Amino acid sequence: MSRCARDLRAPGSARGPLRRLGGVGAQRMLVAAALLAVSCARPSSERSDGSVGAIAALVDEESAPAIGAPTAGSPADARPAGDARPAGDARPPAEQRPPPASSAWAAGESRVARALQRSPLRALRLTGKVADGRFEATLSLGAPAEGAAPREVKVKLAPAQKKAPLAFRRPLAFYRMARALGAHVVPAAAARRIGIGELAALVGREPNARKLLRRLAVMNDGTVDALVLAPAPGPPGPRWLSPRRRSVRFDDAPELDVWARWARSPSPVRGERTVILRDYLEVLVLDYLAGNGLRKEIVIDVHAGALSLEANASAFPLHVKAHELDRQLERLVEAVRFPRALRDALARFGPEEAAAALRPGGIEEELVPPRALVELEERRQALLSLIAAKLADRGEDAVLSL
Repeated sequence: MSRCARDLRAPGSARGPLRRLGGVGAQRMLVAAALLAVSCARPSSERSDGSVGAIAALVDEESAPAIGAPTAGSPADARPAGDARPAGDARPPAEQRPPPASSAWAAGESRVARALQRSPLRALRLTGKVADGRFEATLSLGAPAEGAAPREVKVKLAPAQKKAPLAFRRPLAFYRMARALGAHVVPAAAARRIGIGELAALVGREPNARKLLRRLAVMNDGTVDALVLAPAPGPPGPRWLSPRRRSVRFDDAPELDVWARWARSPSPVRGERTVILRDYLEVLVLDYLAGNGLRKEIVIDVHAGALSLEANASAFPLHVKAHELDRQLERLVEAVRFPRALRDALARFGPEEAAAALRPGGIEEELVPPRALVELEERRQALLSLIAAKLADRGEDAVLSL
């Protein structure tokens, strides 16, 4: 019996959490265990460092410019003597780098979300089709110094429409879950109420915008709920204005195959970008937790060398079909390296933490129904059991190396 198969059967690995899940959770974990067994059963040559590294390197050379890999001779390649990090990893050494899920990051995200919710709106411009109901909004973040002009930024604004008055809650829930887990790939989001009169004054006499106003879900007090989205993850800065951003399809983009090969390699391969790999795994984990099997696209910020999830309306659907999450689950099963901070955040994100993030004011302010929280916990336990099986097989330092 191979060591991998022995660990899957060992009482102390992932079987304990599996028994506790029960019901649907146990069935899903059995699927994950079966996929892991298939991965373990592959020929040893397919799992060897040299084979995976050689294949990934060929694709990396062709795709590197598209995913933010540095060119030869760039500052990212200039590393101090004795630095064993792979070429192309421009991050500072671990001892100088704050953890991804640091309190500073979470506090910064909270400040951005509050600014989206409270800062004055200066102008609105309709984008796309009227039926889409999306605006580009000019938001005033206030004066950076005394006597200076207000600092204005462009954000996205989607007022609630009569056909789906609560649709804004699901992408907001997705962001709040990502923030609770310290994930870096989801732009800040906030819900705010805007008077219908203010909206009318901001859109002016533009015919299509005036037509959209008649489709909005107006509350009894004359306000409209609206989802406000930052244009990119992180605080206002270069990423919010980056011109080098493009969308790739989630199901068949060649970049995803490159990232999947990186994740399957037990050690860094030539051309690997650690930030991109970390973001890729965050994408898979977040979509799996949210039951989002209908992801259509991922945005690549080529300048920053990072990923972004900007279309999250399909998160936390009312009904999730098991096969819809196959893509995320299969890629997670094949991955052999994970961010330590993400695993630790998953361990902390129990039912109480999930309820605090997704039902901040109880039933009156719930962003997802109670059943969604139950399913979220089942998937969280399944992910922790899956990672536990990998830790038993390869050890903590090898698996939690990102």
